[in-house]
Amino acid sequence: MLSRDAQPQSEVTGVVNLLVDPGFDDGKVTISVDGQKIADSIRAPYRVSVDFGPTPIEHKIAITAITASKKRVQWHTTINRGLQTLTVKVKPSNDQPNLFLATVTAPKTDPVTTVELWDGGKAIASVNEPPYQFTVPDNVLQTGFVQVTARTKSGDEAADFWSNSGDVHTENLEVRTVPIFVSVVDRNGQTLDNVDPSLFKILDNGSEGKILEFGRAFDQPISIALLLDASASMTYMMGDASKAAMGFVQRTLKAGDRCEVIGIRQTPRREIDLTGDRVAVTKALGSMQPKGQTALYDAITTAIRHLQNEKNRRAIVVLTDGSDNSSMASYEDVEKAVRESGIPVYFIAYESLEPTASADLDRLKFLSAESGGFVAEAQRHDLAAKYGEIERDLRAQFAIRYQISDFAKRNEWRKVRVVLNSPKLIARTIGGYFAP
Repeated sequence: MLSRDAQPQSEVTGVVNLLVDPGFDDGKVTISVDGQKIADSIRAPYRVSVDFGPTPIEHKIAITAITASKKRVQWHTTINRGLQTLTVKVKPSNDQPNLFLATVTAPKTDPVTTVELWDGGKAIASVNEPPYQFTVPDNVLQTGFVQVTARTKSGDEAADFWSNSGDVHTENLEVRTVPIFVSVVDRNGQTLDNVDPSLFKILDNGSEGKILEFGRAFDQPISIALLLDASASMTYMMGDASKAAMGFVQRTLKAGDRCEVIGIRQTPRREIDLTGDRVAVTKALGSMQPKGQTALYDAITTAIRHLQNEKNRRAIVVLTDGSDNSSMASYEDVEKAVRESGIPVYFIAYESLEPTASADLDRLKFLSAESGGFVAEAQRHDLAAKYGEIERDLRAQFAIRYQISDFAKRNEWRKVRVVLNSPKLIARTIGGYFAP
């Protein structure tokens, strides 16, 4: 019962019949909950059903009653007073371009202890008490994306995001859908396959895309280009490398999937064309003989050409023990090819890729990050396990199709970023695509 003279004393949850007593029976009543109108100009008995959810949370109810003689009476009621959930909302300051303010609520029994500013999966600044505000570095602000998280005493966390997409003012507005595949890892680098779809947010050139379809990518067939370093430096490791790759094929490929094998030599050699025959693929892997130099970049661009017309989900998996030393293609060529292809590239950097060769390893890490893959550094004893990490990542990918509505020039590079409403999770996907 909502009357002008009494406030609800008990906790209110679930579906509740709100009965308003304005003190007269011949008028109309309008009811709003948390600013949203739920009943408009209803007549006596002034009753409406509202679902307040399973958890007692503070709600503000506004009642406007108008008598038959047009006399207006208004009052407000608060239910579950003080029972706040953990929320955080970040927005830029109106006065300073780099200053961002975070508004935070939390239960009285579980207060906020830390509010943090994040960049690239790492906390770069923190505040322990109000006002929660951050001066965002220029390099972060230039990305057009700001992430802030709040943590309570119990360890509960919430996050919010700001992007500079703004409103689009153009007569050439285009609406299109974009398919992407996304992997999600936790802070320990473990791939997850049970992430709530509501946590996902997609930024396409700074504009938020509307998610139309969300599902498990493992249900879709995949075409894999499996590249193995078969240069002379692999003479004493070829057997282990082939055996680990055979295990990957046996565990990963299912009905409808296709795989090809390319040997990385001075001139890349396709050991077997794309096929769904796992026995044939295994045989091709077992017959590889190492010789010559390493044309890594040529092998990757060759694989991209072979996969470019495949309708399946696609991936390139590369095992290499050293840097490129004989490719016709330059690093810039392969970087461009990887970006344009939209195919995730996974690298296994095997034994002889010395830690001192940091420039070569950094190049592999950049190519994989740009495409939505990753680099796994392997030794002989854990080579099969590293293939297993790639297998789990491919199994756990999410297939997302989103809609974007804004102005795009033909062949314009569109940067894609997938973020999750949880500071504990990081999304991997393509770095972007060229507008059709």
